[in-house]
Amino acid sequence: MIDWDDEAGHFRTHWARLADPARQAIADAVELRDARVLDVGCGNGDFCALALERGAQVSGIDAAPAMIATAKERAPDADLRVGEMDALPYADGAFDVVTGFNSLQFSDDPVAALREWMRAGRTIAVCAWAERERCEVDVVEAELRELGGATPGKPFGPRLEAVAREAGLTVTTAADVAVPYEVADQDELEEAFLLDARGYGTLEAVGEAGSRAAITTAAAPFRRGDGSYRFENVFRYIIGRPASSPTPAAT
Repeated sequence: MIDWDDEAGHFRTHWARLADPARQAIADAVELRDARVLDVGCGNGDFCALALERGAQVSGIDAAPAMIATAKERAPDADLRVGEMDALPYADGAFDVVTGFNSLQFSDDPVAALREWMRAGRTIAVCAWAERERCEVDVVEAELRELGGATPGKPFGPRLEAVAREAGLTVTTAADVAVPYEVADQDELEEAFLLDARGYGTLEAVGEAGSRAAITTAAAPFRRGDGSYRFENVFRYIIGRPASSPTPAAT
């Protein structure tokens, strides 16, 4: 299990940019100018910053205080709070748009959490990893999981529409977006995937040297002639509205 407070800086350096194409796709698909926007599981604040650039009034919430601390650097004009995604501290209908980028799957009950998001907002946009066979970084992660004895969870992207139906969200858009991941060299590759090695228990099982060797070996098919690496990946995202929209909060 990854401790996001401990890993906030590492994630920002190595992984936060991965979701940029998904953030852009959703920002282009919903109206952000003058909208009240909440990003749930806002992490380092990247979508908060993008929404501010698009003219939105932005709030963000994340369970990890260290993530909120870095988000405040990235999006100083946003209202950023530490809190849980399934118990939002906001009034019914407080937001025009509620987003979640690779966050809903961390809820113990994604259906209940999504209903909470729907209570707070009128348009909901959620994205997550697509099937493993369409995400090349999983080749490396699978090796680390095996070495660490970690049980692989199911990718959440393929479940998004089913979760939405159960929660009562009417999906208006469902699409894929390519999210390639590139690193400049072997050192950057190893540093990036050490996040997973810690989360999967691989460091404890085989040590840092063994983890680095496993990362490099598994990533060999994705190494380019200049020594850099590129992994092709896909996120699935949905955009929808509650069957009965919440009453907007008074302003």
